[in-house]
Parts: sequence; structure tokens; C-alpha cells
Amino acid sequence: MPGAAGSLALRDIPIPDYCDVVIVPTSGVEETDPRVWAEAIFSHENTPLSSRGLRALRDEAIRLFDMVPPPQKELLTDEVVGSEALIIDDDEKLTVRIGVALLPGGDLLQVTTAVKYRTVRGRLSFAPRRLMHAAAVNTLARRAPTTLRRRALASNPRAASLTGQVSRKALGRGPSARR
Repeated sequence: MPGAAGSLALRDIPIPDYCDVVIVPTSGVEETDPRVWAEAIFSHENTPLSSRGLRALRDEAIRLFDMVPPPQKELLTDEVVGSEALIIDDDEKLTVRIGVALLPGGDLLQVTTAVKYRTVRGRLSFAPRRLMHAAAVNTLARRAPTTLRRRALASNPRAASLTGQVSRKALGRGPSARR
């Protein structure tokens, strides 16, 4: 089934307690591998600086109480079927599936999240995240094309000699990119 209803995220959780679908443009990035898109969306370098700063403050506050902050969770692709990558992120409280798919034509990227609560603690722990989840995934997905362009520039030895203005245009942030 095409679209969100046919997503791998809903294969294991056909009736989720929470579900959202975010569709964003790929902004002209020609990448066709959904695994690369999934890893770019959920990579550390794609996280906004404000979120990284808040996480660092939280970790330092935890250290003040002589506790060890939790390690940063890394989401890796577990399965790829066709043009969709599936990320499985389960714990004792929640069953989570995230499907990252390139829609036909390659101009749109769809991120489908399905969550099933296993316990009351799971419902309570996901409640605050539920309020901001779709907005956060939307932000990460919109930043992914820039992350992929930045990686392509970093892997190109000739790109190191580019000036700041030219590299900003290559990343899609310059004045000529807004036409």
C-alpha cells in the first residue's frame, strides 16, 4: 500500500497508541538510499545546537548529584525494504518504529513514527515527548538535506578550498539558492 498506511513502521504496530507522519521536501538532494536519509535525520551533527546545549546542561546537572548521565542514544537503521528504512527503538516501556521513506519521484521524504505503550510508565514517559514529537521530527527532517550536502562537501577534497560564501551557496543557504 503506498503512502503512510503502507509504512514499515505500521507493519509491527498496526494500531499504535501514538502515530505521526511528517513529509518534507528533499530540497534537490539526489540521494536515493533511505538508510542514508535515516542516518542523516537522526545523526548527532543534524541536531540543532540549542538541543545539544540543553542536553549538555542536563548532563552537567545530573553530574552535580554524583550521577552518571545516560549515554546519547544512537538510532541505527535495522531494515531496508524498497525505498523505506526502518528504525526499531524498543525498551521495557515502549515499542517504537520509525520508517523513513523516499516517496515516488524522490522529491519528498516521509518519516512515519508509531509508538505502542507497554506499561503505564511508558505512557507517562512518552507524554511530554508526545507534545513536541512531530515538530522535532519535522525540524530534523528539514535539516537532513543540508547535512547530506555538508557530508558530500567534506568528502570532496576540492571542497576544502571553497570560500565561506561559495560553500554556503552549495549548502543551499546563500542568496542565489532562494530563487
